[in-house]
Amino acid sequence: MATKERTGGRLLRFPRGDSVNLSRRAFMGAAERAVGFLLGAVLSGSEIFGLYAPFGVAAVAAAGSGSTGFCTLAGACLGYLCLEGLTNGMRYAAAAILTYSVAFAFYDTKLYQRPWFMPAIAALLSAMTGFVCRAGEGRHGEDLVFFVTEVLLTAVAAYCYNIIFTQWTQVLDEPQTVSPRQGAGLLMLASTVLMALGRVEILETFSMGRLLAAVCIMVAARRGVGEGVLVGACSGVALDLAAGKEPYCSMVFTLAGLACGLCRDKRKVTAAVVYAAISSIVVLWTWEGGVRMGMPLESVVGAILFLVIPLRPTEADQPLQTALPLAPGDQDSARQAISRRMGEMADAFHTLHDSVKETLRPEDTNTENPAGIFTRAADKVCAKCVLNLTCWQKDYQQTRGACNDATTPMLERGRSLATDYDGTFSNRCVHFPEFLGAVNRELTAFLRRRQALRRSRETRRALCSQYARLDQLMAQAAAELSAEITPDQPRQARLDAFLRSMNLTGGLVYYDKEGRLRAETPVSDELRTRSARKELAQVLGTPLREGEEENGRLVFTQAEPFRATAAVAGAARRGEEVSGDTGTWFRREDGMLFLLLCDGMGSGPEAKRESAQAAKLIESFLRAGMDPDQALETVSSALALRGEAGGSTTVDLLSVDLFTGRCRVCKQGAAPTYVRRDRKIKCAAGNSLPAGIVAGDRSRPDSHSFRGQQGDWVVMITDGVLCGREDDWLRALLVGYQGTSPGELAERILRESEEQCQGEDDGTVIAVRLELR
Repeated sequence: MATKERTGGRLLRFPRGDSVNLSRRAFMGAAERAVGFLLGAVLSGSEIFGLYAPFGVAAVAAAGSGSTGFCTLAGACLGYLCLEGLTNGMRYAAAAILTYSVAFAFYDTKLYQRPWFMPAIAALLSAMTGFVCRAGEGRHGEDLVFFVTEVLLTAVAAYCYNIIFTQWTQVLDEPQTVSPRQGAGLLMLASTVLMALGRVEILETFSMGRLLAAVCIMVAARRGVGEGVLVGACSGVALDLAAGKEPYCSMVFTLAGLACGLCRDKRKVTAAVVYAAISSIVVLWTWEGGVRMGMPLESVVGAILFLVIPLRPTEADQPLQTALPLAPGDQDSARQAISRRMGEMADAFHTLHDSVKETLRPEDTNTENPAGIFTRAADKVCAKCVLNLTCWQKDYQQTRGACNDATTPMLERGRSLATDYDGTFSNRCVHFPEFLGAVNRELTAFLRRRQALRRSRETRRALCSQYARLDQLMAQAAAELSAEITPDQPRQARLDAFLRSMNLTGGLVYYDKEGRLRAETPVSDELRTRSARKELAQVLGTPLREGEEENGRLVFTQAEPFRATAAVAGAARRGEEVSGDTGTWFRREDGMLFLLLCDGMGSGPEAKRESAQAAKLIESFLRAGMDPDQALETVSSALALRGEAGGSTTVDLLSVDLFTGRCRVCKQGAAPTYVRRDRKIKCAAGNSLPAGIVAGDRSRPDSHSFRGQQGDWVVMITDGVLCGREDDWLRALLVGYQGTSPGELAERILRESEEQCQGEDDGTVIAVRLELR
């Protein structure tokens, strides 16, 4: 029978020279098998209540059906027979063998890939073998509780072991990035190993399991109180379950972990002394002799081992250092170096774009000759026909002519009909219905291949355009980094004097790349007040926005001359609880205000998910500094690459430069946007397709620009507001509105829309009013 898992390759590779190279992949495979064998042997000796040992079976279930699983099975069977005696060992060895057999048999099935499948199988087989081997035992009272606990722990341990066995290299290579699931698996594995080592005693008092637990608790406590208490509690519970006695170790280890965790900011020596002292004190409080005599000695030896183990130094172990700020010259050099690197990366993406673009030259989409449709149909139908030689050799030109005449209407219609062929050919063909059916089947396959080829080319063009956008973005970022900061010396002197009056120093006044004033000061609660900001604005001679803390500095930026007030109103389609529309707005650091309205295809939760995802992606690109047209085109291409798995959404984006008043409307399949100035209405519409329909250059949005003025109104709507009807009522409402509240205007439009459309579709309105400060 063929094996179901490929090994990692030959352990030794022999090149042409005399040296021998060790394959890392093969070495890791051999290490996995060795670790599996050892864990199987060790975990088979982990007992609960002094009688049950389910963890070797759980290890076999987690190891899988390959060579690593077989080695784990061998280790588990050996451990069970050596440590659990013949009767009990045979029972668990049988459960382990049956578990491995199920894994081997179901390896290629989808059911095997479910994380709960093998844990459930291990628990079921453990219960069945236990029920058979114990006969009448374990069916009543305390034995029944222990038996059910064993079955449940088998499933839980197998699930936790599987997390570690499938990701053990990641956990060992990057322990600082252990996820909560991996942490739970490590705790379960470590706790059960401690159970096995707890049986190893010296002079019947000194336990290797408790010694290792002490070291683990002190190591974990260096990360904090929570880690110390968690590892202490888990270690104590594991050892108490193995002993089958009162939870004494749980109390000692938890208190010791708590005390050691409180010493996280102290040196290792202090933490070790505190752990040993607390463990000894707790033991003395409850002194009864016997097993507790070795715990003080174990804590002392564990503390010594803890001091010897090299750990990453904590803040308390590191010498106090003061971070020195870079000098201005060093800052400029660092910025120039980063700018140069980003410029080089931009050039690399530009070269990649050019090389890929050369392979995407316009080609005839009909790369496959349609004549092959009739050839393949004839091979299937005419091969055994008595008139084969007559049709395809003697009268070949007449037959080929009839097929050529039928090709054009067949391709235009997408289906071949009997009327497409010459009457002489169709009357002579004794299998004409079969031939016509074969032609239609080959035509369907031909059209599908052509469609797949077209989609493949569109995808490659979209990816190529993404390289071009990356090139532009990185070149833009490199230019921004290389731009020199322009200081303002007169304002700098006034700022220094103002800060000295507040016993502060270290202010800076300069112009950013857009030529707008920025002032940086030390962080001070006094400067956060409104009165201090007004006074600072008078000193600098320009209105300022509220200070924002950045990199330990308080940054004041020049206030924008324009102010925009926006409001949104929406309603779901009648009979739906969730609207498929998403509306949002946000302001960027450079004074750009973006208002975004997306309408997902259809209505309900799925449409909402599509529109919300598109809005989130567009917002992310805009916040990163991308141009609105590029952002919409990038997101539309990305959504289109999902193919049939994704939907589409209309996009309506309004960008307002609050410094200059310049406004820009970008649309992808969206409803018109209305701009009211005085009592005149202008409409911005578009013909582009919604985002996610096409990719590449065809995903470019329609764009309209205008300069905003005091008192302008901008109204953005989804198509559910008009529902395909005329917009006369909307224009009249906008002209007749005399208020100044965007919320009131949006509500009025939505109420009128509900009267006009009767809730035929989701409707959302965003109203914006521009004003000068």
